[in-house]
Amino acid sequence: MEAPGGDVGGRLRLPCSSVAWLLRRSLVRVLGETRCDCIALSGGVDTSLIAVLAVRLGLRLHAYTSLYLGGVPRDLPYADHLGRALGLSVTHVLVDDEYIEGKIGLVKRCVGVEDDYIELRNDIVFYSVLEEARRGGCRCVYTGSGGDEVFAGYGFMVYKDTRELEELTARYALHGRYPELIIGECLGVRVVAPYLTGEVLGVALKTPIECLRDHRMRGKEILRSLLVEEGLSIIADRVKTPAEAGAGTDKLMKL
Repeated sequence: MEAPGGDVGGRLRLPCSSVAWLLRRSLVRVLGETRCDCIALSGGVDTSLIAVLAVRLGLRLHAYTSLYLGGVPRDLPYADHLGRALGLSVTHVLVDDEYIEGKIGLVKRCVGVEDDYIELRNDIVFYSVLEEARRGGCRCVYTGSGGDEVFAGYGFMVYKDTRELEELTARYALHGRYPELIIGECLGVRVVAPYLTGEVLGVALKTPIECLRDHRMRGKEILRSLLVEEGLSIIADRVKTPAEAGAGTDKLMKL
């Protein structure tokens, strides 16, 4: 993508506010083309930005949030806060040990993972949400897939030097593990991941590193800045919470 002002080393030579404008425009265009009616909502930075931009575009979204009854669902307050702020209907998808026991075999076969319980306790979250979305008749479901990977959302990424971080984001864009997309195919649910579309990646992979992280070294600063513009500082300032911690399945030690 050729940008006004040119680029240096493959990254745009623009103020972060201008890059954020380009990113917002790309996301809005993708949302306008896909017009999903549902979203897998964690209340984190990635899915919250998709939700607010979709609502501003006039889309009527139904949100689904997974909660494990045996754990501490850290996402719940944020997802419900966003639901109230945007006027979204939020369905709490309740997951217990009986549900997991009945579904885990299906999840393992779907994603091709047998023994890695750390991955599986994440995957069961996505499975429960997408299964409920299918039951609810969703035409297609937005996810935040790729937000962490291409905007430096993981803690280990933000401390890399510039070249390493550029290589990491590019590698994840092409070869990241996105089980929610695979699970959607298994369930026959159309999943749309705006951050992984070509147009948005064209901006993401040219975003200056200083727009991904600042002196606080927390990552995804460009996404956070767009949430602040929308009056959602509470969510913009969230600490990164993995899917399994957000839903509470991090308490599971074996699957």
